[in-house]
Amino acid sequence: MAKRVWIIQGWQGTTEIFSQEVPCSQLPEGRVEEVLKYLVAKHGLSEREIISTLLRRNSKLFAEHLEVKNSGPNERWSLSCGHNPFFTARVEERSD
Repeated sequence: MAKRVWIIQGWQGTTEIFSQEVPCSQLPEGRVEEVLKYLVAKHGLSEREIISTLLRRNSKLFAEHLEVKNSGPNERWSLSCGHNPFFTARVEERSD
């Protein structure tokens, strides 16, 4: 029987710096977005940059470092966050 898993990967340029598979049943989509944000913050942002992502959008100090983007309208289960490093998450089917 096939099961769906999240493939979460971190990239520095074209070099993979992190990879983990997590069953979709254990990690809902909303939480995947949080995971991506936490990983980008840990691996790529200073304390000041993290704070700037939490400011009001209309603030001139606001930064979009932790915006999670969908990879496209036809790829609901493919998300990315960050610039460099950046982290991605996608759903794949795995057979048991």
